[in-house]
Amino acid sequence: MKKTLLGKGMVAVTATLVVLSVVSFTGCGASSDSAVSDDIAALEKAVDEGYAKEMTETLAYDKALNDVDTNYRGGGSEAEIAASEYLAEEFEKIGLSDVTRDEVIVDGWQTGESYMTVGDIKIDDMVSYQATGSHNTKGEANPVSIRDMSQAETGDRKIAIDKDWSSMEIVNVGTGTQEEYEGIDAEGKIVLAAVNQWTENWIDQPYTEAFYHGAAAIVTYQYEEDQQGYGMYDLIDNEDACDTINVQDICAEDLIPCGSISPKDAGKILGMMEKEKTDTLGDVDFKLTCDVMPDTEAYNVVGKLPGTENTGQQIIISGHYDKYHGGVNDDCTAVALTAGIAKAMIDSGYEPKNDIYFVAHAAEEWGLSGAADDWAIGSWQQITKKHPEWQGTTLALINFEMPAIESGQTEGTVQTSFELNTAVDGFIEEDMLNSSYYKDGVTVSNDHNMGMSDCISYQRNGVPAIINSPDFDEPVEGEVSSSKNWMMDRYHTVYDDMSTYSSELMEYNIAFYGGMAEYLDTNPALELDITSRCDMLSEQIEGTEAYLTEDQQGLIEQYKENLEQLRLAGEAQLKKAQDINAEYQEAYKNEASADELSDITAKGTQLNKITLKAFRAMEDELMGMIGSDTNMTLHMTAQATLEGYDKVISDLKSGEVTDEGDDSTLASIASLGGGTEFTAFGYSKYSYDKLLESVNCDVVTDTWGYGKSARLIDTYDATQNVMTQLYGEGTADYSASVAGYEAAAEKMKEALVGFVEKEVAGMNKVTEILK
Repeated sequence: MKKTLLGKGMVAVTATLVVLSVVSFTGCGASSDSAVSDDIAALEKAVDEGYAKEMTETLAYDKALNDVDTNYRGGGSEAEIAASEYLAEEFEKIGLSDVTRDEVIVDGWQTGESYMTVGDIKIDDMVSYQATGSHNTKGEANPVSIRDMSQAETGDRKIAIDKDWSSMEIVNVGTGTQEEYEGIDAEGKIVLAAVNQWTENWIDQPYTEAFYHGAAAIVTYQYEEDQQGYGMYDLIDNEDACDTINVQDICAEDLIPCGSISPKDAGKILGMMEKEKTDTLGDVDFKLTCDVMPDTEAYNVVGKLPGTENTGQQIIISGHYDKYHGGVNDDCTAVALTAGIAKAMIDSGYEPKNDIYFVAHAAEEWGLSGAADDWAIGSWQQITKKHPEWQGTTLALINFEMPAIESGQTEGTVQTSFELNTAVDGFIEEDMLNSSYYKDGVTVSNDHNMGMSDCISYQRNGVPAIINSPDFDEPVEGEVSSSKNWMMDRYHTVYDDMSTYSSELMEYNIAFYGGMAEYLDTNPALELDITSRCDMLSEQIEGTEAYLTEDQQGLIEQYKENLEQLRLAGEAQLKKAQDINAEYQEAYKNEASADELSDITAKGTQLNKITLKAFRAMEDELMGMIGSDTNMTLHMTAQATLEGYDKVISDLKSGEVTDEGDDSTLASIASLGGGTEFTAFGYSKYSYDKLLESVNCDVVTDTWGYGKSARLIDTYDATQNVMTQLYGEGTADYSASVAGYEAAAEKMKEALVGFVEKEVAGMNKVTEILK
């Protein structure tokens, strides 16, 4: 699972999202007379949590299935290949048919022994990001590549420097911003940088900045800000003793080695620098082992529970098995839950109408070098290249992320695509399980952005998605929680371990999500409630008229008219599905023959073809994304930035420029482009350009974010001038910045108009499909 790419500034994005469904499931007695209630009762009795726990531990800690020294399992690595073979064997053992290891092409990576000595300081615990290490996994030294400062301004060319990694220098660059390199000679050296990828920015900017200044490698450690950050386990007010190491994905091209150490070990180096009154130390022996393997083979493991009705449809249940560190909950438990559901279905004798596929995805954490959207690549390749026939025929993806975290939360949440809330509500309202893990039940939230998991790959290709909402809050831990949030404490650290595994939640989720799959499978017609997305479309056209010329105002009326027609068509389609399902339930209660039930199922199957075609058209024609994780209408990807420009330009013209608070001028600047403009505050034009290049998909296009957002516009000079004028001496003159932002706004308005035109036509297209 991925948190976010853009960091600070995202809170200011003004897209409106809705939470529509608050149905509660409490598990009070399996009293339903639904056609599937007996099957779900049998499934609940067949749950084998012990099997799921054993698989979790095996995937997390079996040395044969993990990288030596780091316990990582990167996409396409030898460890991941070994794990795919193990999973295929397990899928066959539990009784799944047609088990395959589907080969997909990703950028792979694998790690090995890493360490650093600085004089008398020995650091044995160091791990690598997805960047070519100073040594490959065979232990051979890699050449140092640094920027050729004599080349063009972009600094894209590299030269190899013949250096001995056992005799290096390390230099402290603070948090790795451009200003902190002033007066420092970083060329050919290792730079040490503090990062906070929760409150500030992703690793990309310190990384590209280090390369720009000629560093041979960068080593990072995490710090907390306002008691927030990643790797917070035992960190707050305890930096000197904190041994937690956190690693994320580098959403940038492979430039130089990049490693991570703990705040405790970084403190030792900084302490020596302070003692010797220097920012640079020599006598550094450095070994960072990582192979980045472009276009390598990875394997999605697939098993099948065949359907009995030959519908040509399927339901997919999945998790990913690549990981950092032990990765117990991210995401070994998800694969174990997937297999646990399959086992419970088979052991209970369930015979689905539709095929049910169980998939362990590779390369979810990272799989594409140089891309902003570099995660969920194994699943993207699966649905676009390996099984494109799943597009338009898959009733739902039920995907899992961190589904067995022990916590004090009393209410669970299921997150869905906008349209699936009605169907999931229907399952919850039936209340077919005997008990609930959650005292206050389970609610359904249909505002889930889907960008931070494999769901996004499928939803982009017309598959409605469901995912558990991990229990991050109120962690129940035997030792310590600095932040009282599992995500901040343990995510992508060695402390994602069995100490927070909940057997009770795993047992419950096998029954709950297995029952949900059987419910969706049994109902002949897929109940997609398009009106839910219509509500969002209606909200997000508010204020758009301010950015249209007088001649373009008619677009707003046409948008609203087409939206009303879409809503009516959606309501009619939902009623057709509900009527078919009601007919099936009534026939079942009246003990109709198998042939009669099959005839009703066939009617549902035909209707589903239209429903799924409409869902895909909405994704293609109406939906965009900002910040790699927030779904919204296409035009809002432009409008959100335009609203930011309005605030900034107004403040600059008035001279009332502020730098504190979420509503300040600088916060509004930081929010531009979904938060990308924050980079212009502290980093070089080179780092800024590289970020825009990756987010705009200028080089890498084979990913789920391509074409789904307004292009980011270069306003680096305008932002730099704001900083110069705000903090400089004399009377501030913001006129150059105003001109720069106004020019960018005009370009963004052009993009907005094009998107609104596409949405107007798209709504009409979807309505025609439904007719």
